[in-house]
Amino acid sequence: MQTPLVSIIIPTYNRAHLIGETLDSVLAQTYTNWECIVVDDGSTDETDKLMAVYCNKDTRFKYRHRPKNYPKGANACRNIGLEKANGDYMIFFDSDDLMLAEHVKVKIKYVLSGNYDYVITKTKFFNKEKDNKFLEKNYDFSSNEISAYNYITQKINWLTYDVCIKSNLAKSIKFNEALQAGQEYNYFSKLTLASTNAIFIKEVITLRRFHEASIRGDLRKDRIASYQSFFKTYWHTYKDTKEVSDIKIHKFLVYKCFMLAYKHPKVYEGYKGVLLKAIIKEYRMKGFYHVIRLFFNEIKVMLK
Repeated sequence: MQTPLVSIIIPTYNRAHLIGETLDSVLAQTYTNWECIVVDDGSTDETDKLMAVYCNKDTRFKYRHRPKNYPKGANACRNIGLEKANGDYMIFFDSDDLMLAEHVKVKIKYVLSGNYDYVITKTKFFNKEKDNKFLEKNYDFSSNEISAYNYITQKINWLTYDVCIKSNLAKSIKFNEALQAGQEYNYFSKLTLASTNAIFIKEVITLRRFHEASIRGDLRKDRIASYQSFFKTYWHTYKDTKEVSDIKIHKFLVYKCFMLAYKHPKVYEGYKGVLLKAIIKEYRMKGFYHVIRLFFNEIKVMLK
């Protein structure tokens, strides 16, 4: 029986000092029918030279550059990887994390076991053990089934590299290139609305590297920027999914946007008109109450 080809898609930017360990963990996979597509986001370090070494070492590695006419960011790189991928299944990975040797084998074993559209596995930190309790909270599948509502309201959650998805399904969904953070929430919201034919496996098969130099880490230092980032994530997810989701999901996403906007008027700069329309559309008469609250909140902030 021929084993499916698995495409591993890795965006990278100035990670020449780290990505070698990631690629070594791909090379160490016990499942061998894979291709690994690394898409560079405009690195200025030694990434090109390092990738030349790996591509010469093993032709299963493919190296691509983000074209200049594409938006900068990991999302565009992942979309390019999806376009270039030839696999039957897709795995998204990051250029600073590590696969355990059975990573691909476990995913393929279980996704094929019931002809599932995707499989969800687990991750833990390998360099900050105390934060593994935080990661473990993501995987509350014992009391919550896999559904779009449970994912979008974050009753269940998982990380970008926890999944392995059938190619035709993965390629039918794009990463939102307007987002610099929260892109996995947006993508998986669309995934769960497209299919919940999935299985969760309790096995840890990914090792995550903790480091402060992350977008979320930088946002935590600036409260308003953090609120703006979450606002954009919920707003774009609302816009991307409103044609295929139900009223409960509409209301949840719009209310999250409202609550973030209420924290400070700067949070929804550039979105004011469309947000107010969405609040009234989804909440009807109660929406006018929310709009009035935002109006008086703006006045209060201005008078401070």
